[in-house]
Amino acid sequence: MSQDQTDAVVIGSGFGGSITAARLAESGVKVTLIERGPWWDTVPTRSMGIENRTPFPRGLRLFTHSVRSASHPLLPWGPTLFNRKGLFELYFSKGMEIVCSSGVGGGSHVYSAVHRRPAAPDYWDGRCEDLDEASMAAHYQSFIERMGSTKPGSENRPPHTAQAIYHNDPEFEAAVPSVDVRTGFLLPQNRESPRLTTTIAGVQRWETDYETGDHGFLGAPSGSKSSVDIIYLAPAFSKGLVVRDLCEAVAIERIAETGMRFEVRFFDHNVRQQQTIQAANVFVGAGTMNTLRLLLQSRDTYGGLSGMPHLGQRFSGNGDIRGFWDLNAEGRDFTQGIPSKGAILLRGNWQPKLAIGRNSMPSVDAYPVPKFIRERLKRGLVVSGMGADAMDGVASLRNGRLDIHFDPDNSPIYKQIFETMQEMARRSGRKIYANPRPSTVHPMGGACVGRRNQGGVVGSDGQVYDIPGLYIVDAAVFPAPTAAPPTMSIGAWAENVSSRFTDLSFAE
Repeated sequence: MSQDQTDAVVIGSGFGGSITAARLAESGVKVTLIERGPWWDTVPTRSMGIENRTPFPRGLRLFTHSVRSASHPLLPWGPTLFNRKGLFELYFSKGMEIVCSSGVGGGSHVYSAVHRRPAAPDYWDGRCEDLDEASMAAHYQSFIERMGSTKPGSENRPPHTAQAIYHNDPEFEAAVPSVDVRTGFLLPQNRESPRLTTTIAGVQRWETDYETGDHGFLGAPSGSKSSVDIIYLAPAFSKGLVVRDLCEAVAIERIAETGMRFEVRFFDHNVRQQQTIQAANVFVGAGTMNTLRLLLQSRDTYGGLSGMPHLGQRFSGNGDIRGFWDLNAEGRDFTQGIPSKGAILLRGNWQPKLAIGRNSMPSVDAYPVPKFIRERLKRGLVVSGMGADAMDGVASLRNGRLDIHFDPDNSPIYKQIFETMQEMARRSGRKIYANPRPSTVHPMGGACVGRRNQGGVVGSDGQVYDIPGLYIVDAAVFPAPTAAPPTMSIGAWAENVSSRFTDLSFAE
């Protein structure tokens, strides 16, 4: 094969893309992964020999490198690129704000590393043929084992947990999850002395430092957070995986029934020109927003794809609302430990009983603001709620931009979360700065798995109906809100798709 042809192109390197690319490469498939963002400058990527690295936004770079691009109705010229090496992408649409990430490793660099199943125990049951909780169980387990997902013990328990603070509080209590919850951090064996470790693939990473707080949603330069570039991509290099960073997919075109069935057009920001690559199979894992944009654009703007009548329907914000709880808790520095501090409930008869997550602000000492502001931020917490919204949003292209139409009034969960936060503020006597308007970091749906006559875009193997060789491997396929952090479910779905693909390929 020439350099511009391959067995499989994977678009996007978040949980869905990286896991798929690694599993395919490990099975002998020739894979090229294209990612619109850069490699991040971390202890692991240095040890991997990655030469072109971009530091996470710290100091003045918070102003110049935090935002990659933004799309807002008030910007008549459409989405605006501020910095091709920025960390976040912002979408403002009717009824909702959405924040996505960019870079090799995708959302695994900015997540709080909470690993848990969806809130509903029968989440995957009855969606379509050959897919249910039983068939997905092994894929969840594969994710847990590969990521090294774990729980703190008595010897390395991080500070400021909900159980420690609220075990005897008259107004609040720690929420006890109904499912197993783990963390994706390399926890220290000795919390007083984190060690530099080396993975089986020869990648260096530090155990988690409980003092600096430099491993939240602005990335973890030490490698303490289990990101997919460390866990999945690095070992797959020895199997021939090719990763092309700063390459932004523009369109997918179906060019043949067999052989090289697709041509992917992308813009290479390294050389500032458009290029193409042909592949027998394409796996789209660009994150829900960019997966929907790419598929809609390929079909409706460029005409390279057809069909997918239900594409863009059943979009969800996963019930997300976030705010800042200005606790100003004397004597506490909540940035110590790991980002997630556990969720809490209101005691008493308050209904509905909604768990509100508590997270520390990340990397506060790197903020270019006066010290008294930084210290105040350390004494407060980011609070968040999630739940099952109506999943009735619609994604479409409007004047060349991805538009999300979502009416939060159709989803009582948003009002319930906001009112719970305001009651928390009242009981604590400390203000929570939050907006009742949905603000999600967990967009999902729009290309849902399901029966084709019931709104499904993909089947149980992730393959798009009537377009053989085209697969979707991220949260765009989710058939319902997870009402919980979706990381582990994205990983399990990618494990499912890659496993079915390789099993079928070798069977043939």
